[in-house]
Amino acid sequence: MKTILIKTKKRKNNISKEYLQGDIQQRLFQNELTSKILLTNIDLENIELLINDEDLNSLVNKILEFKLNDNFYINQEKIIIKEIKLLDKIEDNLKNIEKFRIINNRVSIIFKSPAIFKVGYNFLDFSFQLLFLLSCQKYNKFFKNNKIFLNKEELEKIELIREHIEKGDLNSFVGEIELDFSKISNEEKDKYETLLYFMKLNGIGYKHKKYYGMIEVI
Repeated sequence: MKTILIKTKKRKNNISKEYLQGDIQQRLFQNELTSKILLTNIDLENIELLINDEDLNSLVNKILEFKLNDNFYINQEKIIIKEIKLLDKIEDNLKNIEKFRIINNRVSIIFKSPAIFKVGYNFLDFSFQLLFLLSCQKYNKFFKNNKIFLNKEELEKIELIREHIEKGDLNSFVGEIELDFSKISNEEKDKYETLLYFMKLNGIGYKHKKYYGMIEVI
């Protein structure tokens, strides 16, 4: 894995990480490559991306093309790319920046755009257990030296307090759930805080269309 830093002229709009992740994936990659780029950090002047080694050249070439043609736009704002850097080492960016915290053992997850759980050729029904398991798999693909492991006993301790889910095509869903984490230890809770932040930053599920799987965590 490689980390690329894109330094930009200071932008006017502080675009949400969730929105930017979907936008960057669509602009820098196409088709099956959209799942191979991970947004790890962003501010008004910097964008950090994590990418597989084999796709590094494709990403760099695409960024250079935007820089040379001066035609990189996000949310209708022109982004001036000043510099592209390949960082020497991969740091666990999710631990070095502000992290989501579970307050009073309660978390609400709002599915702002349709989300789809797909395993192989199967489109699966929603469950919060599957939400964490699939997101954990995705996390571990990018952070192979800092993997998170979940088990059935932990997941059974998390209580579903409230669920309002509306289904759509391909078993897609939108809505909101509320979870109670009071029965799990602080060590266990730390793993779920990391995953919740990862999910908020990079979305969830199968990217059937642009901006699918965007969530808010409260």
